[in-house]
Amino acid sequence: MKPRLSLKKRIALTYILLTVAVAGAFSAVSYVAVKVIEEQVIDARLAKLAERLVDLHQLGDVPDAPPDVHFHIDADIPDALRELPMGSHELTLGERQVRALLTEHGASRYAVVQEVDEIEHTERVILLALAIGFVVSVLLAAVLGVLSARRVMAPVAALAEAVERNAGPTELPSLSAQDEIGSLARAFAKRTDKLQQFLQRERLFTGDVSHELRTPLTIMLGAAEVLKTQLPEHSRQSEAAERIRRVAAETSQRVSALLLLSRAPDSLDSPRIVLNTIIESEMERCRPLLSGSDVQCRLEWMEQVWADVHPDLAGIMIGNLLRNACQHTSQGVILVQLTAGRLVIEDTGPGIPQGVRERLFERFVHGGDGAGHEGMGLGLAIAKRVVEHIGWEVRLEIPEAGGTRFVLTFPPVPAI
Repeated sequence: MKPRLSLKKRIALTYILLTVAVAGAFSAVSYVAVKVIEEQVIDARLAKLAERLVDLHQLGDVPDAPPDVHFHIDADIPDALRELPMGSHELTLGERQVRALLTEHGASRYAVVQEVDEIEHTERVILLALAIGFVVSVLLAAVLGVLSARRVMAPVAALAEAVERNAGPTELPSLSAQDEIGSLARAFAKRTDKLQQFLQRERLFTGDVSHELRTPLTIMLGAAEVLKTQLPEHSRQSEAAERIRRVAAETSQRVSALLLLSRAPDSLDSPRIVLNTIIESEMERCRPLLSGSDVQCRLEWMEQVWADVHPDLAGIMIGNLLRNACQHTSQGVILVQLTAGRLVIEDTGPGIPQGVRERLFERFVHGGDGAGHEGMGLGLAIAKRVVEHIGWEVRLEIPEAGGTRFVLTFPPVPAI
């Protein structure tokens, strides 16, 4: 697809095309008018001269033709004119451009010939003047088009620059202008104000939710720790208390990670971390989902892989992809392969239906209707949001043997 011209270039091009059309039409009409006038004037003059000279010849007088006109009678008519029919003709005699009028009167034949070299020269001068005028008009149109485009686009460019630097609704230029630019600026200001209010409400909501969730989670975490210390070390109740403590701690981390998503990406702290540790921790958290199923979860890596990412965001992103694989795999293998700049999570589950694949990362979209699809359909959407927030990429692949494969790519970085 060819790139479209900028609005400034299109305005200048419109000026040029309009001038080409108008100047071209004017030049064509002028040329036709010159030719018609030339023919009519010369033919009318030749007709009057022929009538006067023939009358003089019929009366026996010696016809006296003007200096630029030659009067020929019968045998005196040049050979080039004898074969021509009666009427007016334009031709070349020798090296001269002439216009001839052939007529008959009685038994005699007459030819009135006028040299038109000077007229042709004048015609060429007129045509040259028309050509120069056409070229000058086009050049002038190009200059005026560029100047007009700059003048017209200046407020648009200023408005675009203000929007790009995220200026406030009251800081946008041309707000008081009573033209289309003013209407556009006011529409931008209104829209920007609504977006800022929405973002402010979202930040406040995220902060409020995080605060309200952290308080009960902290209480749960403390109660679980106290309960664990009061129970025998290897009792079932101690294991349940430890699970409650671990889930509460993980949930608190997830709340912190979700709070990070409400911040601008350039304001996030992105330390250099080892992804192997994050993946192993998330795999351990997902093992209860595989309890009682014939599924093996395996991690393959050759070396430690480093990445610049906040550990909480990396955990929520990788954890959602792993939980998706665990929830949709009833038997077989969940294989996690980690190399520099690439993480692959592949399962042997039923796969993703064709009609769902393109919308799989959308909110509330499930991978199918069978068992394991009872969730809200938010896990992959959250993972996708985190991936885009930190500048990584994730894509879905369908292995030939069946199942699902998620490929996560990220900028490889050297170890510390």
